[in-house]
Amino acid sequence: MDQIQRYKILYTEAAAQDIEEKADYIAAQFCDSGLAETWYLRLKADLKEHLTTFPLKFPLYDVAPWNEKGIREYVVRNDVVLYSVDEESQCVYIRAVCTKGKDLAAHLKEQS
Repeated sequence: MDQIQRYKILYTEAAAQDIEEKADYIAAQFCDSGLAETWYLRLKADLKEHLTTFPLKFPLYDVAPWNEKGIREYVVRNDVVLYSVDEESQCVYIRAVCTKGKDLAAHLKEQS
């Protein structure tokens, strides 16, 4: 039997900043850095579990021009992760991490 293809997860600078900002917000809002760390570790574990194998299983983000660029959307708990897949290099690029309800298209546009 063939081995399941594994993809490497890489974070863009913008996505790393999104994650840092949300962790800072959680720590400040709830006065609990442990809660922020728990959120961060859960997010990373979830992305590793669901995007290192078969990352194309999640739908394209349903807004042009991002869907035409292959940006996909993965919803995890109260967050939306926008990512793209480079099949040739077997890499998943995390492009943005936003709280549900945020204007994702505007957020992506800010990053361009």
